[in-house]
Amino acid sequence: MSNQADIPKTMKAWISFRAGKPEDVLELKTDWPTPSPPKAGEIMIKVSYVAINPGDPKMIVKPIPFRKSAIAGMDFAGEVIQVGPSSPTSVPNIRLGMIVAGTVPIINIIGGIGSLAEYLVVPAHAVAEKPNGLQEDAAGALFGIVGQTSVILLRAANLQKGDKVLLNGASGGVGCILTQMLCGMGVHVTGICSSKNASLVHRLGAQESIVSQVVDYTAHKDLYEYLKVDGKYHNIERGPFSFIAQFKFNHWPVLLGGIPRTYSGVFSNPAGSSAREVVSWFERGCIKEVPIDSVFEMNDALKAFETISTKRTVGKILIKVK
Repeated sequence: MSNQADIPKTMKAWISFRAGKPEDVLELKTDWPTPSPPKAGEIMIKVSYVAINPGDPKMIVKPIPFRKSAIAGMDFAGEVIQVGPSSPTSVPNIRLGMIVAGTVPIINIIGGIGSLAEYLVVPAHAVAEKPNGLQEDAAGALFGIVGQTSVILLRAANLQKGDKVLLNGASGGVGCILTQMLCGMGVHVTGICSSKNASLVHRLGAQESIVSQVVDYTAHKDLYEYLKVDGKYHNIERGPFSFIAQFKFNHWPVLLGGIPRTYSGVFSNPAGSSAREVVSWFERGCIKEVPIDSVFEMNDALKAFETISTKRTVGKILIKVK
């Protein structure tokens, strides 16, 4: 364990004291208490980068009972500076100085723990080690929500080589990674994006010698016209409440005498096991590029939230903490 005297008693952190839009409720505190030393099975991380996701503002807008304050952010990359008395057997190689990345577990987020701070304490099983050949900022972008959601989607879809996929938002955070993983499997990818991002989507697929087509979503509003009657639709936008849409799309058409198309709501619960699975995809050479839309300084975090609210970003948005 590192010397606790080397760790300051206070830190910079973006805090919300009530529910609301990020620009209305987030405050940068320069004297927020640094987390207590990690307990058994926990590690302390000196955060270097935080990746912002569409779900981050949602966690701020929605009130959570009994939570008086919360640190914003879920994804992170940084250095392990303290290790608790013991680590879970599932990740036995956690060590001081290791560069790791991952996502804060949901239970911690509900308790007000977030990543947009200089120091973070999380369970050791929540992280994945940064592999050689990948920059630290890219690790923060890859092994958090976008990478973990991509592997969860692949599990749900149960695809085989030669299958065809229509991927909406192919130039977004998840889309850029999922396109490469699908192509690595030998799946035919049709990416839906704006015309200005078509070259990027082609590049992400063409590297794997898979023919990619690009559909401009501004010209084609109805995505169901591309889905076969026996096709499957997987949606990640509704989060834990996807079961409502799942009931609607799977049962209402039958009740009305129509032909349903299978709808599946996919919720990615943050887990280090998913992050480590993304590492294996990278090490196999399936993920060659981690597009970064923009990088903001810690003091400019509100600009990062403003940028992601446009829903027109290409790749990931990062905040440089260190």
